[in-house]
Amino acid sequence: MNISVRLKERRLELGLTQQQLASLAGIKQQTVQRIESGGSRHPRHLLEISDALGCSPKWLLHGVPS
Repeated sequence: MNISVRLKERRLELGLTQQQLASLAGIKQQTVQRIESGGSRHPRHLLEISDALGCSPKWLLHGVPS
Protein backbone atom coordinates (compact mmCIF):
# COMPACT_ATOMS: atom_id res chain seq x y z
CA MET A 1 0.00 0.00 0.00
CA ASN A 2 1.28 3.48 -0.81
CA ILE A 3 0.44 7.03 0.22
CA SER A 4 -2.27 7.42 -2.41
CA VAL A 5 -4.15 4.35 -1.16
CA ARG A 6 -3.69 5.21 2.54
CA LEU A 7 -4.84 8.78 2.01
CA LYS A 8 -7.94 7.81 0.05
CA GLU A 9 -8.90 4.99 2.44
CA ARG A 10 -8.50 7.24 5.50
CA ARG A 11 -10.44 10.07 3.83
CA LEU A 12 -13.29 7.70 3.00
CA GLU A 13 -13.24 6.21 6.53
CA LEU A 14 -13.86 9.72 7.82
CA GLY A 15 -16.59 10.31 5.25
CA LEU A 16 -14.81 13.26 3.68
CA THR A 17 -14.84 14.39 0.08
CA GLN A 18 -11.62 15.53 -1.55
CA GLN A 19 -12.90 19.11 -1.29
CA GLN A 20 -13.66 18.75 2.43
CA LEU A 21 -10.23 17.30 3.14
CA ALA A 22 -8.58 20.04 1.12
CA SER A 23 -10.50 22.68 3.07
CA LEU A 24 -9.52 21.14 6.42
CA ALA A 25 -5.87 20.95 5.36
CA GLY A 26 -5.81 24.42 3.79
CA ILE A 27 -4.86 23.14 0.36
CA LYS A 28 -6.49 22.86 -3.06
CA GLN A 29 -8.75 19.95 -3.99
CA GLN A 30 -6.51 19.34 -7.00
CA THR A 31 -3.63 18.63 -4.61
CA VAL A 32 -5.63 15.89 -2.88
CA GLN A 33 -6.65 14.51 -6.27
CA ARG A 34 -3.03 14.46 -7.47
CA ILE A 35 -1.84 12.56 -4.39
CA GLU A 36 -4.69 10.05 -4.59
CA SER A 37 -4.00 9.42 -8.26
CA GLY A 38 -0.35 8.68 -7.51
CA GLY A 39 0.98 11.88 -9.03
CA SER A 40 2.75 12.97 -5.84
CA ARG A 41 4.61 10.51 -3.63
CA HIS A 42 6.07 13.09 -1.24
CA PRO A 43 3.47 15.85 -0.92
CA ARG A 44 4.61 19.23 0.27
CA HIS A 45 1.62 19.56 2.62
CA LEU A 46 2.04 16.21 4.36
CA LEU A 47 1.75 17.65 7.88
CA GLU A 48 -1.42 19.57 7.11
CA ILE A 49 -3.02 16.56 5.43
CA SER A 50 -2.10 14.18 8.23
CA ASP A 51 -3.49 16.62 10.82
CA ALA A 52 -6.75 16.89 8.88
CA LEU A 53 -6.96 13.09 8.66
CA GLY A 54 -6.05 12.57 12.32
CA CYS A 55 -3.10 10.32 11.54
CA SER A 56 0.67 10.59 11.72
CA PRO A 57 2.67 11.82 8.73
CA LYS A 58 4.89 8.75 9.13
CA TRP A 59 1.92 6.41 8.72
CA LEU A 60 0.54 8.36 5.80
CA LEU A 61 3.86 8.39 3.97
CA HIS A 62 5.27 4.96 4.86
CA GLY A 63 2.51 2.99 6.57
CA VAL A 64 4.53 2.92 9.78
CA PRO A 65 2.50 3.38 12.98
CA SER A 66 3.64 6.24 15.17
